[in-house]
Amino acid sequence: MTEDVDGCPFCDPAPDDDRLLPEASDRGVGRWFGLHNIYPPLEGPTGRADLAVATDHSPTLSHLQPDLATVWATQLDVQLQLAARAPDRWSLLTTAVGVSAGASQHHPHGQVLTPLTPPPLTVEHQRRWAQHETLAAVLADALLVASVGDVHLVAPRVPLGPLDLWLVPGRPVGLDRLDPEVVGALVARWLVGVHRQLGATVPATSAAPVDIKFLLHPPLPDGTGRWWAELQVTERHAPGVAAAPLVDVVDPPERHAERFRSAGRSA
Repeated sequence: MTEDVDGCPFCDPAPDDDRLLPEASDRGVGRWFGLHNIYPPLEGPTGRADLAVATDHSPTLSHLQPDLATVWATQLDVQLQLAARAPDRWSLLTTAVGVSAGASQHHPHGQVLTPLTPPPLTVEHQRRWAQHETLAAVLADALLVASVGDVHLVAPRVPLGPLDLWLVPGRPVGLDRLDPEVVGALVARWLVGVHRQLGATVPATSAAPVDIKFLLHPPLPDGTGRWWAELQVTERHAPGVAAAPLVDVVDPPERHAERFRSAGRSA
């Protein structure tokens, strides 16, 4: 996470660089591209990994900026294009910002991980999403932070950290029905709430101000299930709670949702 662009492998790639994939997206916030994961190249018997990368070296995806929602939508657009290259596989869309989230690059970027078979826990998650009681508990009114269309930003019943939220569509839908503009707007809303609650603890630097992780889980390759996403603030700002589910009896999920609703109103 350095400001020094010298030697950065993602800055100014040549137009004929064979690491570049043909998919590209531009929503007026600079060029993004799909790039084979080259450190190391992850493609083999267990699957493959690609990167959705912005050519701009900064700011990161956790900076508050006028185009925050659009930048997230653009990245998601590229990630969806990369996932569509393997429609018969399950593809995890993941974004890490900051060292404690696992990011070693300052560039706005995200990964698309495409294993040959979905992890067993993914199959179990999708089975549980099919149960009416699961959706009713997750989308309870007291846990709702914000909605755009039929996508809802909610406080999870058992988060991994004190600033984590989830994105959940109201109906089971596949990645082909995911609207990057909607998801980008809700991720931006989450980040505004995170910054408001952290307040003076957010450093006034151009390095990643908040370490975050975004995990978007698609339906299963057979079309069953739904996409849903975890929005996590990692160890740097949630010390000691990122490794195990957090059950907070003092500040329960309902209060957690209210804090984010209040933060959003004050933005």
